[in-house]
Amino acid sequence: MKLRLFALLALAVPSATLLSPREALACGGCFAPPTETTVVNAHRMVLSVSPVQSVLWDQIQYSGDPSAFGWVLPVKRGAFLEVGSDAWFETLDAATSVRITAPSSTCARSGGGCGAALGSADSAGVAFGGDDVTVLHRGTVGPYTTVTLATDTPGALNAWFDENGFNVDASTRPILDAYVDEGFDFIAIRLEPGKDVKEMTPVRVVTPGANPALPLRMVAAGTGANVAITLFTISEARLAPEGFAAAAVPIDLLAWDFASQESNYGVLREKAIAAADGGRAFLTAYAQQGSLFSPVSSPAAPFGVRYTTSGSTTPVDTIAAAFAQQGLANGETGEVPDAACAVRFAEIATESRAVANPCPAGVPLSDPSCGEVAADQIDARELACGALDDLAIAMVGLHPKDVWLTRLEANLPRAALDTDLVLSPAPQERVDNWLRARVSVHADVLCGAATPVLDGDRPSRTRGQGTLVGMTLGALALAAAIARRGARRLASRPA
Repeated sequence: MKLRLFALLALAVPSATLLSPREALACGGCFAPPTETTVVNAHRMVLSVSPVQSVLWDQIQYSGDPSAFGWVLPVKRGAFLEVGSDAWFETLDAATSVRITAPSSTCARSGGGCGAALGSADSAGVAFGGDDVTVLHRGTVGPYTTVTLATDTPGALNAWFDENGFNVDASTRPILDAYVDEGFDFIAIRLEPGKDVKEMTPVRVVTPGANPALPLRMVAAGTGANVAITLFTISEARLAPEGFAAAAVPIDLLAWDFASQESNYGVLREKAIAAADGGRAFLTAYAQQGSLFSPVSSPAAPFGVRYTTSGSTTPVDTIAAAFAQQGLANGETGEVPDAACAVRFAEIATESRAVANPCPAGVPLSDPSCGEVAADQIDARELACGALDDLAIAMVGLHPKDVWLTRLEANLPRAALDTDLVLSPAPQERVDNWLRARVSVHADVLCGAATPVLDGDRPSRTRGQGTLVGMTLGALALAAAIARRGARRLASRPA
């Protein structure tokens, strides 16, 4: 199911459609049988951090079609695995992707506005046991067979993986031993016998306590020369990675081609990330406080951002409501109407109470064994929409009005995966994902022979400077052609 996002603007409504490629899950290492080849192309992750718990969701996009696909994640003691929803990633991705609107232009001869604001905007048996590896838990979660492992014997974990068909290459074995030395347990999952890769659904790993770190060293398993990473963080602060450069797109060079209806953002973004410390960098594409439950606007979308799914004609104005709508469209909510969920979400937008989970660890929110929360807490069940509970789990331990949603992007070379990713508070400044292009290319298609003039985004470019603007448009023609090629390469990144 596709999710569309649009903003109400004075002249037009920019829209973008989220296309969801087939994806498999993983945040840790990905291992295929020795006779099959799988290359991890990209990871999408969500990390929620509160004083009570940390929750990591992850997906990967891969090339190849393995009949068995193994996933291994180092975890702290007490962590457990649950199934997540496709709607969670689909909604966060669509709502925070960068959207470009065109500069407004005025036809010099007619004196009328001719500008437009258009957005570019499977089966494998698993043997259990072993002398040096302790199986702490085994079971089935969704379409997966899961095993939680612990050992303090160097090399024992590698031997267990060999015995159970996980193809761990020689370069990854020392990494596993290092995690063992550091006191980590491991969660390993595989598709159940008879399941197809099409049935792979998101999983989430819940860890007790605040743990703003990702096992980036394990991500190297199964990757190629580079791996694209999109990381969403949910916490009571805007977070940024430690030890990585901060990439920035030069907005003054952001151009819009009125002939092709494309921007050059994809090219600028790719170059900015690659140039920052040799690609060892993250770009903050979005960061806003309160945007999960409250409407947002921006200079490029002054009348507010609205969200809708392709299966609905009713737009909603918050990410939380869009999540419920997308889950309903995907059939992930059960029989609960998304409208009822959206009403509850709106009611807690300004809540200063913390969200609490009344259920024992690993027990679903719908289980009758769940208890009650204190009067000064919000029951997490109020944020669940039937079986759709990712938002509820993400908010446990957090105060809704204080929560930041941040989107970080990278295209890390394999050499940068030599250390785990630790997040810490960044400057608590908003980063808008709705951007207005500063330069027009082929603006003559709007006004014919008349010379268009850019609007207030460029105060120095006034009606009397048509010659300067024309020279700029000509100089950017090649850049626009490059942008079109870049847009095709990055078709999964709407901008």
